Order: sequence, then C-alpha cells, then structure tokens
Amino acid sequence: MITLIYLYITVFTVYFVLLSLVSLKSEKKIRDKYTSKDSNICVIVYASGEAGTLEYLIRQLKNQTYDKLRYTIYVILDKVENPPEFIFQTDLGINVVNINNMEPIGKSQAYSIIAEKLSEAPNLDAYVFIDAGSYVDSDFMENVNFYLTKHPVFMPIVNYIAEDTEMKFWDSVRVTYTRYISKFIYNARTRLGLTNLINTDAFVIKRDLLNKIGSFDFRDKISEANYTLKLANENIAVGSINDIKLYREIENFDLRIPSLSKRISIFTQNWTKTKNLKSFEYIASLLIPNWLVCTLCYAFLLSHTYHFGGIKVLGFIPVGYFTVLISALTLLLAFSASLFHAGIHSKDYLYLFSYPLYSIGHIVKNFPPIRGIRNIVQNKNRKHTVEKMETDVIVTDGKQDYMCKIELISDDGLARVKFINRGKSYTTKNNHLRMVDALKELSQKLSDYGLSLKICQCCKYFQHVVDGSTNMVQGQCKCPMTGRLEGDIIPTLIWNTCPKFEKQNVVNLF
Repeated sequence: MITLIYLYITVFTVYFVLLSLVSLKSEKKIRDKYTSKDSNICVIVYASGEAGTLEYLIRQLKNQTYDKLRYTIYVILDKVENPPEFIFQTDLGINVVNINNMEPIGKSQAYSIIAEKLSEAPNLDAYVFIDAGSYVDSDFMENVNFYLTKHPVFMPIVNYIAEDTEMKFWDSVRVTYTRYISKFIYNARTRLGLTNLINTDAFVIKRDLLNKIGSFDFRDKISEANYTLKLANENIAVGSINDIKLYREIENFDLRIPSLSKRISIFTQNWTKTKNLKSFEYIASLLIPNWLVCTLCYAFLLSHTYHFGGIKVLGFIPVGYFTVLISALTLLLAFSASLFHAGIHSKDYLYLFSYPLYSIGHIVKNFPPIRGIRNIVQNKNRKHTVEKMETDVIVTDGKQDYMCKIELISDDGLARVKFINRGKSYTTKNNHLRMVDALKELSQKLSDYGLSLKICQCCKYFQHVVDGSTNMVQGQCKCPMTGRLEGDIIPTLIWNTCPKFEKQNVVNLF
C-alpha cells in the first residue's frame, strides 16, 4: 500500500512539475493575422427555459470585429418561455429554430440535429456552440478564427461575474478555483498537446472533425467526459484558450467536472480500452489529487520513512526520508509557480485553499446515509398524500401491439408512473412535478428496448391544453378523422389512445 501511495504521488509530482515548466515560456500576444485563414463559421446559440440574457448575447455576436460575411448565427429556442421579439426581426439575419415541443429536447439532440442539417453546407469550416446566458467580447469571433488554425476543437476560458461586485465566500471559492484550473492546468495541458475535459457550455469544433466523430451525446457530465475520451481515441486534444474569453453570471456556475466516484468509474471501465497514449493520459488525469490529498500523502510518507528508515519501491529501489522530502519541496515550488502563472493574487489564496474543504463538504452533504437522514428530518412532520389511478395502454414494437397497464401515481403532488406487463412492473426512477414528465421518462425507458408507448402524449396529433394545473393532463386531438369538420375540437387526456395514433417526429418541427 505504501509503495502505491509513493508511486501515485511521485507520478503526480513529475506531472505537475512539467505543467509548471511548460508555463514558464510566455505566450506570444502578437499575431500575424495575414497568415490566418478567414474561416466560414456557424455560431449556434442554445437557449431553454427562461430567455435570460439571450438578447444581449445575440447583439454582441452581431457586432463582432470579424467579417460579417464570414459567420452566420443560429439560435435554438428549445421550449423557451417568452422569447424576445428582437431575435425574430428579419433584418438581423439570424436563423431562428423554435422548438415548441411538449418538453425541451435537450442541448445534445438540438446540436446534433443542426449539425446534421449543416453537415453538407458548402464552404462551412467550423461550429461555435454557446449556451445562452453568456457574454462575449467584440473580438470573440476574430480570436476563434485565429485559433482554428492551431486546434481542431477548443474551449474559451469562462469568467464568472456577479451583478453586485461582492460575491459570497463560497462563490469566491468556486470562481477562484475555476480560474486556477482554466488559466494554469488547462492552459499548460494544451501547451503539452494533452486533452482537456470538454465544456459544452461553450466550445468550437471543425466541421470535418464533427462529421468524422458523429453526433453529440451531452446528457450529463459523464457523457461529456466520454465524448472527450472519444476524441482522444482519435488522437484529438481538446484545447483551452486563455486568449478567448466568455463571461457568465455566478448564478449559472457549473464546474462541469464529474464527481470523484464517477471519474474512478470512467478510469476502471476504459483504461484497458484506450487506443493511444493521449487517451490513456486523459483518463489517468481524472484521478489527480488536490492539495489536501497531496499534503496528507507526503505527511504520511515523511513520517513513515523517518521512523522506519525508508521504503522499497518495486521491491529493490530504496527510497529514504530525504528523497521524499526533496520530492515534496519540489512539488511545493512548482505549486508556488503555478499560482503566479494562473494570476492568483495573494488575497485569493484563502479561496483557492478552501476549495478542497468545499468539495469535501459537498461529498459529505450528498453521502447517501447523510442525505437520507436529511430527507427524513425535513419530511418527518409531513403527511404523505398518495393518489393512484390505473389505465390500459398499448405498447408496440413496430410490428405488433401489446396490451399493458400503467398506474399514475401522485405522491404529495409529485408524479411517478408504474408500467405493468404480465405481472411484472417498472416504476419511473424520478419524482416529477408534472405527470407529462413522468410519462415522458417511461416512454424514453421503453424506447431503449425498441418499444413505443401509444398514448396521446406521444402522438403527433396531440396538443396540450394549458389549464392552469401543474400536471397539464388535458389536451386536444388534431387528428383529421373521417367525417370531422374543420375547427372541431376533440378533448382528450395524455394517457388516452386510439387507432389513429402516429408517433411524434421531432425532426419535422424544424
């Protein structure tokens, strides 16, 4: 065990020293813009839910210093509430894709559909994907164009800001840590030709590379990590560019790094499947320790070698107290240099050193037993009101229909659905505010097995009726049935079905 600890911390020390050494050379700020190709770029802005600062972002993108004829803007409105009329003005030259589906289709599917539509567009060189709620500088596109000559896929550095100049303590901790990771770790790894974890809030990718890699899968942080590994297996590194800045409000903070348990899972599942050194290094980098772990490891090794005279690595290499001490001092020196390279001021040291405590507190808070106790304490005085209703439904595999049952469950206003077939049952894993969301989760689960739920909610002729209720279970059938007069309204409910059922097709909405 002690040998493994020594090897682990020594490899990390060598890695960190390399990052510090490569950062010694300052970046060239002077560019020969005449040697840079003027690329044709498609900017895709994704918005869902509240419109927020979408209008400001579009105005900033329209007023770039880059040649206006060299870039186009697509705005994806994925079930956006009260979108600003500004973006629908034809004189702005913005391509608006308004997805008014029952529920948001998600960033991953929206990006994939747009990329597929533009995959054969003539003279298109690259995509810029930006999540709404961001701000950019006036030279953002000009910088993107320059770095396209150096990296096939890269991310801007994200700076978090607050409406009021004073941030709360833990907000300052997260912002300082993010700045340190971006400006030192990610920047140094980019210089070494290593890959970084992709941030889907804002990234740039060449069109030819995206066509080769295939569609996106950005359901969560784990899928982002797996997509980065997919790129690394193709020997493609995701760069991080300090020269390209993007701003987001602190309320939208998201570190975009999977939890430690998830990162360990990614490593154990993929370390034997990596195709090259770049991909293996990437999954190994997911296990790098923070300063608190480093301190504890070196403290343990120094204590052990001092009292027991040293350790033997691989059974024959003797490592004494002074060897461990020199290694620890070397790491400390490299870390001190990294603070300078990242531009961390002395007043921010407290915030940076507090991040491991914040991380530990977050882990403890969400540790299953503690989370369970917290939920019990919060709900101990509550009386649960459970309502259930069972109804017949039809499930099809495309060739044959099967009669099944679903049980609609409302537990203190939160909705779940139980699917029953031949005595076996499956209950949706999540509690939803609306029954439509619970049924959507069930239909997605069935689709994983090649099955479709033939109910009104999944039918292309169904239209919701906003009745003021939380569940919104009422709707109208727009099916052109025989003998039906134009303007006739047939009321229905989300779980009903009929022989005229036709499955929804999201692509047709564009």
